[in-house]
Amino acid sequence: MPEPSPAAKTLSPDERRGRRLFTTGAILLLLMGLVHSLSFLNAPVPANETERQLLHLMSNYRFNLLGSIRSMNNLMTGFSISFMLAALGFGVLDFVLRREPSQLLKRVALVNTIWLALMTGVSLRYFFAAPTSFLAAALLIFLFATLTLPSSSTVSP
Repeated sequence: MPEPSPAAKTLSPDERRGRRLFTTGAILLLLMGLVHSLSFLNAPVPANETERQLLHLMSNYRFNLLGSIRSMNNLMTGFSISFMLAALGFGVLDFVLRREPSQLLKRVALVNTIWLALMTGVSLRYFFAAPTSFLAAALLIFLFATLTLPSSSTVSP
């Protein structure tokens, strides 16, 4: 079995656990963004005449939105892309920062926790089970990372 690196030996068990949680949260955010991007591969197929009419109106009925002519489908697609980019952006940022000092990770984990709590609340009200599940799981992971990571440098003897 390979021996842990010298840096790993100096971390407390809580710090190691917090770092693993932080990295897991970053990976989950990246996965959420990638899974969400799959929704752009296929156009929705209407199941009946009512859905066909709804999709037709959402795509073809356009209205003036502060000087821009947009459809409801344009707005939904734009917000959907923004959701995907937010998950990917936070995930990439977290993944890049994962080896930084614990104090920084703790602060970033707290920002993620606040953002994910707000997003989970929105999701509970307006989305469905899949995005809500991803958001809630990421929220819990970053919450536990925030609670587990030390506030100051702790080096074990």
